[in-house]
Amino acid sequence: MTSNESGNRHSTIGITMGDPAGIGPEIVLKALAGSARRGIRILGSKRVFVQEQQRLGTSIDAVRAVDDVAGDIGGFSMGRPQENCGQAALRCLELGVELLNKGEIDALVTAPVSKEALRLAGFKWPGQTEFLAQSLGSASYAMLAWTPKFKVVLVTTHLPLEQVSRHITAQLVAEKAVLLDRFLRTEGVVKPRVAVMALNPHAAEFSQGEEDRILEGIRLAQRAGVDASGPFPADALFARVREFDGHVAMYHDQAMIPAKLLGKGAGVNVTLGLSRVRTSPLHGVAFDIAGTGRAKATSMRAAIRLALRLVKLRQ
Repeated sequence: MTSNESGNRHSTIGITMGDPAGIGPEIVLKALAGSARRGIRILGSKRVFVQEQQRLGTSIDAVRAVDDVAGDIGGFSMGRPQENCGQAALRCLELGVELLNKGEIDALVTAPVSKEALRLAGFKWPGQTEFLAQSLGSASYAMLAWTPKFKVVLVTTHLPLEQVSRHITAQLVAEKAVLLDRFLRTEGVVKPRVAVMALNPHAAEFSQGEEDRILEGIRLAQRAGVDASGPFPADALFARVREFDGHVAMYHDQAMIPAKLLGKGAGVNVTLGLSRVRTSPLHGVAFDIAGTGRAKATSMRAAIRLALRLVKLRQ
């Protein structure tokens, strides 16, 4: 019997270590310090967490709390991508998927990884989002940057800017808008208002056909029952944030700059369209401060809290 089938069991959250050369282990320990930690499974390396805890002075029983999936990683240097660190991060992610599929955990919270380290380890996906979508059998999915005041999904994610235009299609715009609408409804918004951003400055004025495709995507979303409007010039739209419940952005920085500003360190990355709940902090491995003890766990705490809330909403 899975935890979702048993009304008497508390939700169980799996938290991956992320890249051990980054701030992942540090923010996991800091986020869990002082909490009850009931229903938490840390997926990582016991040796890494024990050493990190000794350095930080936190009070988690890392020996008991950590599923030692990464094992003995071997030697590594803080603050740079390395193949063995990528391998360790990947093993944690793979175990997380396995536990989700078995129903042994209800949600997965992933600590930041280095995409370069994952590639060195043979990882063939653009990021964790795409890996999780394929592993969990989700053909339609979206990356949502969640903050209490601003929620935005991305039509394209990790692409060079010169490639963004060719990847924008009406079908993708509509798909992301529909996924966002469904998510907002689960959060209690009765009829979500969704704003779709233009790609170009001033929208149609500098368009090379992208805005026509975006507009067609908006119409497709409307036919699917979404109260979508746009395309709006992104710079002007941010002055009207309160008029909408959610936003659709065309590329990474168009979404992430306002999300991180408005989130004030407490933003969360949520993968929409999965059969299970997955969240992560809205930041990366921060190699520049890894090992210094300066990393803040605000976003990781928010990711854990949101994962627990989304599990309850699904039950």
